[in-house]
Amino acid sequence: MKKILSLTLAFACVCTSAQNITNKIVIDQFGYRPSAKKTAVIRNPQTGFDSNESFSPGSTYEVINAENKEVIYSGSITAWNSGAENTSSGDKAWWFDFSSLSTPGAYYIYDPTNDVKSYTFNIAENVYEEALKHAVRAFFYQRSGHEKATQYAGLYWSDNASHLGNLQDLNCRKYDSSNNVSTELDVHGGWYDAGDYNKYSIWTANYIIELLRAYQENPNIWTDDYNIPESGNGTPDLIDEVKWGLDHLLRLQLTDGSIISIVDAGHASPPSSATEQSLYGGVNTSSTLASSGAFALGATIFKNLGMSSYASQLQIAAEKAWDWAILNPSTLWQNNDAAYNSIGIGAGKQEVDDYGRLKYKLRAAVYLLEATGKTNYKTFFDTNYSQIHMMQWTHAYPFEDEEQDILLEYTRLNDATENIANNILSTFSTAMNGNDN
Repeated sequence: MKKILSLTLAFACVCTSAQNITNKIVIDQFGYRPSAKKTAVIRNPQTGFDSNESFSPGSTYEVINAENKEVIYSGSITAWNSGAENTSSGDKAWWFDFSSLSTPGAYYIYDPTNDVKSYTFNIAENVYEEALKHAVRAFFYQRSGHEKATQYAGLYWSDNASHLGNLQDLNCRKYDSSNNVSTELDVHGGWYDAGDYNKYSIWTANYIIELLRAYQENPNIWTDDYNIPESGNGTPDLIDEVKWGLDHLLRLQLTDGSIISIVDAGHASPPSSATEQSLYGGVNTSSTLASSGAFALGATIFKNLGMSSYASQLQIAAEKAWDWAILNPSTLWQNNDAAYNSIGIGAGKQEVDDYGRLKYKLRAAVYLLEATGKTNYKTFFDTNYSQIHMMQWTHAYPFEDEEQDILLEYTRLNDATENIANNILSTFSTAMNGNDN
């Protein structure tokens, strides 16, 4: 009897280990939090590249503990849309809901009929922690002018610091004066753009603000162990990354408060092998207003972190930028444009229209009001916020989330005008609950 039991257990182990992983059972690769809704999707390809890989699922599916192979949960699957093909995916699909399982651990979904399983996934409160770290680390890989040592970047992505050679970012010249030594400025730092090594001030400011808002909304989740050079210095690595971007923007601010719009950099692979001359573009109101908002929000957060000297520097920069923009409300500069003698400078166009400048001016006003408490910023916001489309349309247009965020940011300020804050919240609620959303 003992031998039979041993053979039975051994056979069960062999069968379990023989289960094939299938891509027809789709789970959340990040995992699930214990209290979250948990659904696996089973798919049967109908149209597209894998239409010849038909899959007929069993009626009952199981959740298996990946450690001890025990069946933890068993249930039926539900056809999506009465078995119709989903036109986006080209699949027929079923849902397997196992939301009642809340015990932390490693699991996989098993189809007993077909003897196939999903990839292993975790249930835990911190399932997004690792993904969050790597999302922030992506900025480190994009740093311009910073060594990517192997201990931080890994063997395949390590590289020397880029764009620090002669006539590159440390002594960069103006786009229309490439032979004029008197135009040289130090514009190093910042982050490469998505598919090129250029640096656009508006977009840099936007990255900074989004990162700072992420920190401001939930400061306790940001730790100091993301394996970047600043890790272990006592400051959350997200904030260290923000400072890398802010330092770059500070270098782009001229003495009158205006902000250079773009730094055009040479291209090569790896980036450190680029030898082409760097050139910086003209100043414009849009970059200046965008940067003013980034400096102002940075001032508030770095002050709260106890870095008062740096916060003061940022606040001064924010107000100088605002003051310049007030005097120069419509200074335009287009890159890659024959009319501006800027063909070849940058790739994507960074200039915005009047509405875009209004957006950045309102954002700067919100964060300057928060940083300084000065009434001129509140007056500007209160006078002009109703020009934002959400207030005019009572519709939360999905491609204007930045504008909506600006309005909502104002409502959380202690110095906000109460009836205006209530009007924004009421309009937003109506818009989000409307039939168009």
